[in-house]
This record gives sequence, C-alpha cells and structure tokens, in this order.
Amino acid sequence: MKLFGDVLFSNSEDEDIPFSKLKRLLEMPYLKPRYRLSVLTQDEQVAYIIPEEDIIAGSINYTESYQSGQRRNISLELVNASGKYTPNVNGLWVNSRFSFEIGIEYAGRIIWFPKGIYIMGNLDLTRSNSEKTVCLQLLDKYAIFEGKTGTLEVAYEVELGSDIRDAIRGILNFSLENGYILDYKDVIFDPSLVGMVTQQTIRAEQGENYGSVIDALATQLSAEYYYNSVGNLCFYPINETVNDDLKPIIWTFANFNRDLHNLNLTYKNEDVVNCIKVVGDNVENGVCSAVVTNDNPSSPICIQQIGKRTAPTYSEANVWNDELAHDLANYYLRKASFVAVDFSCDVSFNPVLTVNNICEVENDHLNFKREKLLITNINYTSDTGLMNISFCNTMDL
Repeated sequence: MKLFGDVLFSNSEDEDIPFSKLKRLLEMPYLKPRYRLSVLTQDEQVAYIIPEEDIIAGSINYTESYQSGQRRNISLELVNASGKYTPNVNGLWVNSRFSFEIGIEYAGRIIWFPKGIYIMGNLDLTRSNSEKTVCLQLLDKYAIFEGKTGTLEVAYEVELGSDIRDAIRGILNFSLENGYILDYKDVIFDPSLVGMVTQQTIRAEQGENYGSVIDALATQLSAEYYYNSVGNLCFYPINETVNDDLKPIIWTFANFNRDLHNLNLTYKNEDVVNCIKVVGDNVENGVCSAVVTNDNPSSPICIQQIGKRTAPTYSEANVWNDELAHDLANYYLRKASFVAVDFSCDVSFNPVLTVNNICEVENDHLNFKREKLLITNINYTSDTGLMNISFCNTMDL
C-alpha cells in the first residue's frame, strides 16, 4: 500500500504486509497503540530512544494539517522523577531533534508508522507533591527555516537563471556555525520539476528568513512544499497535488463498521468562495494574471448554483506568466473550498490516515454513499485513543 506524497512504514520490510491483513489488524475491537519517541543527532541518526514508560499515558497530542510549510506538531509529557529530562546542554536543549512513530503489535513484533521529524519548541517543568514532569512542545522540522535559526543576518539573493533544486540544497547546507548545517537530508523533487530555473531574481532582506526564500522558489516552481514523515523536504507540482484522481483510497468507512463518531458538518456560508484572481509580476507583455472559477455543476457551491462569490485578489510577485497564475488560482480556490464546507468526526485509532489522501465514507444520516473525502486535518490525543479527522468532499471542489 502506498500513500500520496508521504511514507507509510518506518521499515521497508513492512511494505510487504498485505493491505487486507493490515486492515483486519486495525479493525480489531481493541488495539493498543505503541509510541516511540527518539532523540536524534543533528544529522538525524538515533542517539537514544526515550522509554515508552517515561511518556505519560494520555499526554500525547498530535496534529497534522494539509498545508505547505509546517504540517505537524506534537505536545507530550515525560516523567522526570530522576531529573534526566531536565533541560541542559548535554541533554534536551535548544535545537534538539526528535522522531515520533506510532506502532501496532503484529506477530510478535511492532509495525511502526513514522509521524514526522521535529525540533524542540518550548519546555515546561512541573513539580507537584507527587511527581515531577516535563512537557515538550515539538515543532515541525520546517520551523528551522522560520524561527531564529533561519533568520537572515544579511540580504540573500537567488539570481535569475539559477537551478531551483540547487538553490534549495544551498539553503539546507547553510552553516549553523557550530559544526552543523540546517539539514543533512536531501530534498525530494518530483521528476517534472528537476532542471527548472528561476525566472526572476529572488531577494530576501536582512531580518527575513529562509522560509520566505523557499516559499518564493516554490511559487516559481508552482509546487507544494513540506517535510514528509521521515524528514525529507518535498516539492510536488500543485497540478498533481490537487488531482484527486491520482490518489489511492487509503481507507473505507462503511456503514456496517459504525466507526464514525461525533459527526459534525459545518457550512461556513460567509466563507464560501467560487472565484479566485491571482495577479503576478509586471513582465514585457503586461501584468501576469488569471481568474479561476468553480463551474463544476456537481459542486453545491459552483457559480451556477449560488452565483459568483469572489475572494480578495492574491498578489504574487514571483508569478512570472499567466499559466503559473492560473495554477496558483486553481490551488487557492481548492483551499478555499476546504474552509467553506467542513466535515469532521472522531474515528478509532488508525495510523494509516494521512492528510491529502482519500477515504471513502458511507453514512445514511449525511446521505454519503461511498463519497470520496479528502483528509485535511488530523488531531490525535492519546487519552481518548480517538482521532478527530476533518474532511472535504471532493465533489465540492
């Protein structure tokens, strides 16, 4: 089984497990999740694994959102009776890195599912009469480009005609001046993007950050960007990421399974948009621009059904032709549809579920007959053992 745009298993040998067998495991009436939090070296080798018994039961809160940049974050608490997790320069400290995995037991072993690489955020030490704990706020690895680590001391330029993949690799190899670089893992580029060069000079001023440079490069690529679950910075064409026909159906919630709880369908009528305009750079033939509308007759929010509803114009300085403006307008229109109609529910623990992938849902109450729904947000708390999932109906897009 494969996911769209991400990695499902931590170990390659688990890829041979038939999906039917994995599905039976995950549909068992009682399934105890396992957790593995590893402290990494700066080049992301495992330094040591925090014992599972040191993770306070019920303290894990994991969030995954479909967006470019930072997609994941985690908060959790550790038992700190001996003081071994008290922050110090030889232990948990500024820029410490972690990997987080969720597992299920199978045939005397554990199948591990990677759920991201993180850097240290805030730490809170707590001492009550009965126990000492430390609460960790772990940030998506992309935060290295947007926080103090990624702040530019001087202006930074990527010249016209530069190979974009090389420019991104140059950012990853930026020295932290302590013997390490920002990121040792190579970037993953969709083959269709390899060899593309900048059509404009990109400049970020002193005090801005590398995140703004990466965003500008991705705009010129017409690409979505994020760190996958094993810590590679990925770039995929937005024309592919918005094409739901390319995505596998990773799970089916059938009526008879009764696995959907606390269903909530919200129509944010004031946020409904079916027309997007993108304005780009001023080039030789005039200003680049494009207008995209929802004319899909099967969509309940198309222009034919509710009339034109236009969002404020998007201005993108790194858009250098009308085709790129059209791609971005189509992408923004799709994202606007996520906001307008939101279906959320609680489901049983399921580590297969990943944003920007498709589930089929049957539900008599909502009149869903194997509707194809796109996962837009996941929130998992270990105290309930349930995952709260937000979906968007692909028919609305």
